[in-house]
Amino acid sequence: MRNYFYLLITVLHFSCSVKHPVSEERKPNIVLIVADDMGMGDAGYLGAKDIRTPNIDHLASSGVQFSQAYVTASVCGPSRSGLMTGVYQQRFGYGENIPEERWVTGELNNLGIPVDQPMMAEILKKQGYTTQLVGKWHLGLDEHLRPNARGFDEFYGFLNGSHDYYKASKEFTKNRDFWPIFRNKEMVDYEGYTTEVFTEEVVNFIDKNSANPFFTLVSYNAVHYPWQVPQKYLDRLEHIEEEERKLFAGMTLAMDDGIGKIIEALKEKGVYDNTIIVFISDNGSPRSEEGRMSRTGGLRGWKGDTYEGGIRVPYIISWPSKLAKGASYNYPVSTFDILPTISHLLGVESNNAQHDFDGVNLIPYLTGESEGRPHKHLFFRRDKDFALRKDDYKITFNTREKELGVQLFNLSTDPNETMDLKEIEKKIYDELLNEFHSWDSKLPDNRWLGKPENRKSI
Repeated sequence: MRNYFYLLITVLHFSCSVKHPVSEERKPNIVLIVADDMGMGDAGYLGAKDIRTPNIDHLASSGVQFSQAYVTASVCGPSRSGLMTGVYQQRFGYGENIPEERWVTGELNNLGIPVDQPMMAEILKKQGYTTQLVGKWHLGLDEHLRPNARGFDEFYGFLNGSHDYYKASKEFTKNRDFWPIFRNKEMVDYEGYTTEVFTEEVVNFIDKNSANPFFTLVSYNAVHYPWQVPQKYLDRLEHIEEEERKLFAGMTLAMDDGIGKIIEALKEKGVYDNTIIVFISDNGSPRSEEGRMSRTGGLRGWKGDTYEGGIRVPYIISWPSKLAKGASYNYPVSTFDILPTISHLLGVESNNAQHDFDGVNLIPYLTGESEGRPHKHLFFRRDKDFALRKDDYKITFNTREKELGVQLFNLSTDPNETMDLKEIEKKIYDELLNEFHSWDSKLPDNRWLGKPENRKSI
């Protein structure tokens, strides 16, 4: 009842405030915060009793939290490419993480999102936004695929998928955790703890650019491996006895403190009320930790799987001047809906590319203008692993448990995917499997790994 009541308030508020594009008023600032490898059991608002995330919890209570939110892939690179384009990344051949080691040796090049596929910063820059990326990129290594060539006015961070929190070299070392930190196109000297340094960069950007619309992508490498955090954060977590969970909680707390500083900077500049703040994770909890650090909140599977634990993530949208507080939206949404939603608010209905948005504008579903679900189908394909969610039914195949074959679950009654229904609901199973293969058969090969062995031609 509580969720319904607050969502009703949101509907009324939205209907009056953002039914039409915002061309007649100041465009909203946009702060997109991406956590790395954070699971559904890793924040207070999600029910975690040990992890302390007061600022993330504040975002959840100040806006809309999405209880069935998905990424487009269960690992970083393809997930982020879907997020940044609003498109199923498989459609432009980005089905797996970039093989960085093969780029360093010169074996492969042109690895990233194609230049003819518009990205979030490019679209927003055309709408008059000043744009910044801080932290992890992981979407292109060649010069023409790096952040400053893809719509970002300012870039401070690293190009690859994982990075040490304390050390960086000025060369592409064999150990990629020590790859360079860049300021725009230049490798720079680095010192500090990345989570804190990245936060400071964002706060400074807000301070300099608050007079006009801005977009900042806050791409923390927290809470990804390696497991490093200053002692001062651990000292605030004496209630946690498990050492690995405590270390993870310390890294999470450092990120949460940073989010609090970003919110405070917005308030100090008087732009908080007209800032859309989105918080997501790029995929679920890593399997290598087996729940000792990051946790899935009871969901089955891990990062790399197409079980819920790999593809369902924390997802919050806060917009104080437009969204009522404390709303919960319980139909499935995806991170590739973020760009189409923002674009619609700015009057941009299409990306004008070969691959137009697959994501949808969520606003009509939050206002009640559009009934039903934003997505009847959500497709997933990474290497041999695949899934399709159609309404509340889901088929999933995972190489890690290939002996189980393709399984069928009803997520409305079995969100933790414990009971395979393929023998009971054979008609639904066949229907979903045929629909998946029909979609999958039209996709191009992965541009650096080739075609999945279990792709069927239809």
